[in-house]
Amino acid sequence: MNISESLKIAIKCIKANWMRSLLTMLGIIIGITSVIMIVGAGTGVRDYIVGLIQDMGSNAVLVSVDETQATDNDYITLNDIENIKNKVKDVERCSPMLMGFGRAVISNTGKEATVMMIGVNSDVQFAMTGSCDHGRFFTDEEYAANAPIAVMGIESAKTVYGYEDVTGETVTVTSSGASMQIKVCGVAQMDGLASTLGGSGGMSSMFQSSSDTPMMALFMPCTTLTQLTGGSANLSNVFVIAKDGADYDAVGNATVNYLKAAHSSYSNGMYTAQNMATYIEIVDIVMKVLTIFIAGVGAISLIVGGIGVMNIMLVSVTERTREIGIRKSLGAKTRVITMQFLTESIILCFIGGLIGVVLGIAGAYGACAIVDITPKISIWLVLLALLFSSGVGLFFGIYPARKAALLSPIDALRSE
Repeated sequence: MNISESLKIAIKCIKANWMRSLLTMLGIIIGITSVIMIVGAGTGVRDYIVGLIQDMGSNAVLVSVDETQATDNDYITLNDIENIKNKVKDVERCSPMLMGFGRAVISNTGKEATVMMIGVNSDVQFAMTGSCDHGRFFTDEEYAANAPIAVMGIESAKTVYGYEDVTGETVTVTSSGASMQIKVCGVAQMDGLASTLGGSGGMSSMFQSSSDTPMMALFMPCTTLTQLTGGSANLSNVFVIAKDGADYDAVGNATVNYLKAAHSSYSNGMYTAQNMATYIEIVDIVMKVLTIFIAGVGAISLIVGGIGVMNIMLVSVTERTREIGIRKSLGAKTRVITMQFLTESIILCFIGGLIGVVLGIAGAYGACAIVDITPKISIWLVLLALLFSSGVGLFFGIYPARKAALLSPIDALRSE
């Protein structure tokens, strides 16, 4: 008996008891579904979080002030920004990070939106992973001139305008009783940075359309923001960008030491430096460990499913004892009987694996769609899942197959 004939007989036997076969495959289906869904969604979430941190600048150090214990004298000033660039070793660029909120009216449509304004200088663009998708970033001259100009987040543009390239559009922003017409000079992938600074649990979803007033992010000169809000440039966060090849941790510590000396504030924890590259490594490791652990728990159901397959195959051997006896009396060899039952076991698990892969991919995309994240499912993950499910069928089918193959023809023919 060749392999094709074994496959035909195995499929015929599975179809003859299709309901029992489906219930037998259920454990395999659940196991493969859970593994595919968890690994695919987990990898997608990991890539999304790492992407957010990279948007904040993987080559940058975020220096922050502890606002719970800070006095007015402890906050970072615009003069500190220049001194950090000029006096702290291995610092190439430094940008303030000042936040404000207001109401915006889109000039050409009259549509209203809530606006998150982030006051920066032109150095912040060098901390990002890419340049503006459309238009340009504002210049040092525009920053010094308090120019009413801003870079808009790309998700904000799509939410408010319905398309990406809104370069040249104007927005009337009102904050603290004052209004200013802001011109959009560029559009960039910066919503993740705005969302992270804003402390949003939903991350980029805060810029998605809703039944309420939409939210948009504008990155404008810090000088323009203070002019609009009427507030002082007391900064609680600054981005420090180190030179290529510099030790980011050392640059962060040197910046903290400078601020302590400049503000005569030596209390522990007043100034902290966070290396963005280190955060990427930490998030990557944590997400990988969690994904592997949870996927391993899900894989336990594959073992349970394999035990179910072995149980049903033993029942099948009992039911087909007379058939086995007839085939052996007609000259069927032990290896042929073994191959027949092994083939049936492997096909059961392989079909269960296929169904599990389809359900797992659908489940991963469905779960990630809730938080607007794209899962990452590689072809190697699918192939590994199918190979593993077939391996379960092979392993748990050996005992029933050998039991069938070693039956005595005479005893088998006597069976009712």
